Amino acid sequence: MLSASQRLYRKVADELAAAIRGGAWRTGQKLPSERDLAERYGVSRPSIREAMIALEIYGLVEIRQGSGIYVVEPRAGTRGAEMEDLDVGAFELLEARIIIEGGAAAVAATAASEADIARLAGLLDAMERSAAAQSEALDREFHLELARLTRNGPLLDAIETLWDLRTKSKLARMIERRAHGGGRLQRDEEHRAILDALTRRDPAGARAAMQSHLEKVRDFLLESTETEEIQKLRDQQRQAREALTRRSVY
Repeated sequence: MLSASQRLYRKVADELAAAIRGGAWRTGQKLPSERDLAERYGVSRPSIREAMIALEIYGLVEIRQGSGIYVVEPRAGTRGAEMEDLDVGAFELLEARIIIEGGAAAVAATAASEADIARLAGLLDAMERSAAAQSEALDREFHLELARLTRNGPLLDAIETLWDLRTKSKLARMIERRAHGGGRLQRDEEHRAILDALTRRDPAGARAAMQSHLEKVRDFLLESTETEEIQKLRDQQRQAREALTRRSVY
């Protein structure tokens, strides 16, 4: 695993923390947009999102949903202190899962027996009938059971470790907590698409279905933790469309 200093979100968070403490932004001021920060630091917006949430956990900024990120007065004892290691973020974990679990699904499609397919179908049936808390446990079991079908111990260990990090990592937990709720029906349909590809013994289809599922989870997290003034932008776009429509009438 990468050390804290090698993680992109930590590099950005550490530099921004130093800038805030150095007076680049005063208490109450709004930080530049995620897009601007991503360009400044040469990283993706998910990495910036992780850095912003890390700074909020550390008490240097406040994320106001749909408005932006504002500098706050540091908590007692944190001024000048080193940032704690919050481990990996949810977006970084999802990137790894897209790569690794996509490959595992392709292998499973060639190795799964009829009994294996039936067992996975039973897990999905139970997941769709379950309450939210139980559904999360069954979701994990579905993905790990699929990994077991590869008959590859190191691959299973890697996937299990990535799932464990979702709850062990303070940063990943905070990101997922912010995005909690919603999207469950869509997730059920995505799991069914993975199972359908396994049933057809279609490795390419299984890989694509798994990667599509995890990419949509990532998109859902991004949308749910959005820090920009999205509503204002949407209103501006709507007004521009309406103005264009009015001009086209004449």
